[in-house]
Amino acid sequence: MIAARTLPERLAAARLAALPDAMAATLRPLFPDVTVRTHPGRIDVADVVAGDIFQPPMIAVSVIGATAPVQVPGQYDIGAECAAYVVTEEMAIAGRSTRREEVALALCHGLLDILADFQTPRWGLADITSPAEMRAQPLFTALSYQKGFCFYAVTWRQTLFAEGQPMTPPMLTERLETVQDGQPVTLWPGSEGVDA
Repeated sequence: MIAARTLPERLAAARLAALPDAMAATLRPLFPDVTVRTHPGRIDVADVVAGDIFQPPMIAVSVIGATAPVQVPGQYDIGAECAAYVVTEEMAIAGRSTRREEVALALCHGLLDILADFQTPRWGLADITSPAEMRAQPLFTALSYQKGFCFYAVTWRQTLFAEGQPMTPPMLTERLETVQDGQPVTLWPGSEGVDA
């Protein structure tokens, strides 16, 4: 039977809740001249147009959904849908004017490189798979572009596995026997006397 947990206990045990902070902490040093932060969910284009929260160039990471298929009774995996929202504007880079979509695509490409790495996108967490179904796509509208912003999203899926508590294993068996040619044969422990 599942036990009651206080809110602090649930926060300590919730690997899904820790995922955005772990992603941002890993990405920050890899994008030293870009603001990398967490965001509580999906970003709407209207949020970007408002311009007070998202100061480009910026990457905002988030968990935007989760599924939890049960593996065996009491044990399950969490399929996390993750996103990194990229917000850019026209910039002077290395002494030349650079279009906002170039900057956005360069940041998206950098994120895809990181997600394809073997170790980095495990975010310092245990029991997590490599990213899958990675995709980068533009999300900006004519209005947000007119306001001077370019808005892309890089999305992917990762699985946090070995969640929950597996059911209690069956009672230990002292001996497992069968009958072969009319004679009892011990199968476990050991398999002496059993034909291959």
